[in-house]
Amino acid sequence: MIDNGEFENLDIDYIEMDWVEEGDKLKCTNAHHGSLFRSEPDKLYINWAAAMQIQFHVCDLDQSWSGTREKWARGYIETFVKSAQHRCRRMQEMYVEPFLKYIKS
Repeated sequence: MIDNGEFENLDIDYIEMDWVEEGDKLKCTNAHHGSLFRSEPDKLYINWAAAMQIQFHVCDLDQSWSGTREKWARGYIETFVKSAQHRCRRMQEMYVEPFLKYIKS
């Protein structure tokens, strides 16, 4: 989006269905809709252990964003980079530094 300056060519919408079993059928009890580009980018959770997925329940997805798509994209990139930097520091601390003593000569 940022590289191409194409901010209005794409929508990402989510639908969440609540359901209950009734015999051999599922009955929809509620439905929720959320637009990714109406969520506050800095409130999105990136799950690094799950292939870098943005994770949320649609019913809980913040929909207060009123800025432009370009500002949203740049805000998300900032959130992503901060999260990645934190993840890299934690990986270094937890999975590299404790084991360096075994391979240093």
